[in-house]
Amino acid sequence: MNTIKKDLLASTSSVVIRPFNSADVDFVISRQLSLYELEHGFTSEIWKAYLTGGVRELVDQFDDERDCMYILDHNGTPSGCAAITHADEVTAKFRFFFVEADLRGMGAGHKLLDMAIDFCKEKGYKHVFLWTFSTLLSARHLYISKGFKMTETQENTEWGTVVLEERWDLDL
Repeated sequence: MNTIKKDLLASTSSVVIRPFNSADVDFVISRQLSLYELEHGFTSEIWKAYLTGGVRELVDQFDDERDCMYILDHNGTPSGCAAITHADEVTAKFRFFFVEADLRGMGAGHKLLDMAIDFCKEKGYKHVFLWTFSTLLSARHLYISKGFKMTETQENTEWGTVVLEERWDLDL
């Protein structure tokens, strides 16, 4: 039934990926806070400050030549995000990646990640990395499919539930 629903949704809906605008900042923060609380139990003030501060820092220090943030729109409604921030001149960091639950499994995540990787290549980055956690199985599968390799793990007890954080790296 889920497959039929997704096929019908895909054939009748409009999905567009576009650059962010200032109105999207609160969406990115609020939806990630909500989704991660609902789906993974992230409730701590440390988590909320980490996410909120990270998004605000990207926007405040945004450099068109080195950073990007893409918004997935579904029928005109923001429904996902992916961002690239510059770590240094040759290294990019993939951040703030999510897709609303009803659009997962339809290729939207692949498109967002492909656009982010293409941005990195266009801007001359030699390396991109990201941090995720072990229970995000679909995201991990996506990263593997694009050639990322897990290079580091660490336990995190500060976000409201214990998670195993993972660093994934890709040479471009």
